[in-house]
Amino acid sequence: MQNIHISQAIKKLCRDNNISLTELQNQCDLSKSFIYDLEKRSASPSCLKISKIADYLNCSVDYLLGRTENPETNLKVTHHSKKIFEELSKPTTKTIILPFYRTPASAGSGSWLTDETPVEYTNVPKTEKTNAADFILEVRGNSMQPKFFDGDCVLVKSSESIYEGEIGVFILNNESYIKKMGRGELISLNPAYESIKLNDFDNVSCAGKVIGTIEL
Repeated sequence: MQNIHISQAIKKLCRDNNISLTELQNQCDLSKSFIYDLEKRSASPSCLKISKIADYLNCSVDYLLGRTENPETNLKVTHHSKKIFEELSKPTTKTIILPFYRTPASAGSGSWLTDETPVEYTNVPKTEKTNAADFILEVRGNSMQPKFFDGDCVLVKSSESIYEGEIGVFILNNESYIKKMGRGELISLNPAYESIKLNDFDNVSCAGKVIGTIEL
């Protein structure tokens, strides 16, 4: 229930201050599915994200957490507040650099992927998954919902093949897709989208296996 309260408090403050959720997401480095994750997936936001949101909306952390009805009040000592300050004071997490392609992974009708696709390099926290990844792609479209949403960033491990049932990035007739590998087809998770049947004359290859998501 606390996550629902957090999302409701955020929405109210955004309305009161004429701030769109998109603006909040961009300014606080939140994923496009942040509010959805709070309400539907019961995802627990990190203390650092809550602190960023509170600073941007000019309210107290305790107000977002439902510990006070006054947006300007922070309780002097709370267990959650203590955790926030402890997390913020921790040493900086080790990072690694990964290539980041913003356009090629399409969860929709396909997108172009060539050697000239723009790439930038970004620092990400060093974890088991990021250490195993070779590059990052930004998802376009919504055919892979509810697992991946438009704008999500996915970690990809380069591989020329994946097992049936795994999710990968595929190049089909010079267009790229993020899909689940099926038997003779590339499968969409969103039932509103048909899977892509593969024909003998199709030029198809696997660019890598999707091993997780990351917030940038």
